[in-house]
Amino acid sequence: MSGNVRTVLDGLRDALQGITMNRIGVMAQEMIRNHIYRGNGFAPLSPATTAYRGNGKPLMDTGSLRDSITFEAGKDTVSVGTVRKDAPLHNNGGVITARKSWLYIPAAGTRRLQRRYGYKPGEVLAGLKADGCSVFRIGRTVCYKRNRRGAEPRTVYYLKKSVEIPKREFFYLTDKEADLILKELGSEIL
Repeated sequence: MSGNVRTVLDGLRDALQGITMNRIGVMAQEMIRNHIYRGNGFAPLSPATTAYRGNGKPLMDTGSLRDSITFEAGKDTVSVGTVRKDAPLHNNGGVITARKSWLYIPAAGTRRLQRRYGYKPGEVLAGLKADGCSVFRIGRTVCYKRNRRGAEPRTVYYLKKSVEIPKREFFYLTDKEADLILKELGSEIL
């Protein structure tokens, strides 16, 4: 075989391998994203979370975790992952402990306030104060009250030292999914 033919064949093999690794990456990425979307076997949302954001699927509030699953294809390898720092905690479960004094857990109705003032507790509380509300603590709750006659105090945050996040494993491939990828790899190479 002449040098030119060998070079062309090697180039075709390398191009085909790149396409195959890319296709495998897309398949694995979508399979993992589907685990999040389907939520099979996930622990249900806590009552506090449901009160805050309403009914829904775990890990599917905004879709940002699902959308963060990406892949990188090399010549001989594919890596699937995410840059989200909270992904391992959601996948494996664990405990979040307050770094300073308290974790601020949003209460029912806080989401509306966050959309208005910002998502950080300090932004919400500063926004409420700027709008003329009284902000105060009652035990382990942060409350606010509109400065109007007959206005009732409302809880905006629950204060906790730690919260347990249940395991909601999504970052895996089933045997059936792995077989599909292997069949795809085999069909590309043949």
